[in-house]
Amino acid sequence: MISDDVWDRLDHSAGTAGKREVRRMSAAFGALAAVVLLVLGASVSGLAVPRLTHGAPDPHISVLSDDADRIRYTSMRLRHTVVNDGWFPVTVTGVGLRADGIRLAEVESPAFPVTVGSGEKLSMTLGLEVVDCDRAQATVPELVLRVERWWGSQTTSSSGEDPLFGESSWEFHLRSACDR
Repeated sequence: MISDDVWDRLDHSAGTAGKREVRRMSAAFGALAAVVLLVLGASVSGLAVPRLTHGAPDPHISVLSDDADRIRYTSMRLRHTVVNDGWFPVTVTGVGLRADGIRLAEVESPAFPVTVGSGEKLSMTLGLEVVDCDRAQATVPELVLRVERWWGSQTTSSSGEDPLFGESSWEFHLRSACDR
């Protein structure tokens, strides 16, 4: 037991933050919240990372077979429309495809670089050659766009898979081309 005399001599504010420390911590948490909101706003607006989406492609599939009816060559022409869903314009300098078993043979579009304003569309036709159907069907191809901004260039993928019977449109078109 502690006597009253000892209890009175103890510093009862020991271990608690003073008014100065409380103000400093409040300012730090406020600044952190402001930074988080600014980063979130830059992301949503398309300022930091371009917000590009695309719909389901419109395919045209050609299959070349030999005399024994073996598939020798499969090509696909996919018409894509990419939409800039951000608040800021984006200058597209190139188009590519991340895919296994598929080769991007050509891209028909307006001459690059092309600037796509907020809410505007960029239409292009991709000429693809399916090199290996098994590898092509194993992973979903990803459309990649090279964009330029005033601070530099970056590679971004356009999002927007439109499910068709429970699968993405890429998977459906590849299955259609490879099952012939």
